[in-house]
Amino acid sequence: MSNGFSDYLVFVDESGDHGLEAIDAGYPIFVLAFCVIRKEDYVSVLTPALQRFKMRHFGHDDVILHEREIRKDQGAFAFLKTPELKQAFLEELTDIVSATPFTLICSVIRKNLLRAKYVNPDNPYHIALGYGLERVFYCLRDQGAVNGKTHVMVEKRGKREDGD
Repeated sequence: MSNGFSDYLVFVDESGDHGLEAIDAGYPIFVLAFCVIRKEDYVSVLTPALQRFKMRHFGHDDVILHEREIRKDQGAFAFLKTPELKQAFLEELTDIVSATPFTLICSVIRKNLLRAKYVNPDNPYHIALGYGLERVFYCLRDQGAVNGKTHVMVEKRGKREDGD
């Protein structure tokens, strides 16, 4: 730790929507994932590998790797329409993830069960965030990294949601 900062970074992203009004029967869960990574691994392993990957496939590194766009061959990923290209792209990306040391902590909320159990259930995002941050703390504590400030980067969601 230097300058009062932790040796770790935490990145947070969601899967699914947090709404409880109309629950999609095909995806009735809300997931909040916390990626805990040592700064040294982020700088020396992950970042250069992702930059090389992006330069090779897009000619620049300003592309955001959104799962939905990759899966549906949309936007910058429209070139993945052939099965061979898509398979090679996904295998290369999988290899980068596999070679990067990190800890993944996930909070999963089964929205139908939450709604059935409570008359006025709390927002699934808030529940998942609370449990996830608690587990991130335990993870960092186990690494002896709770004395410095750890930066937590949460992907933007929407103006109202970010305000909440």
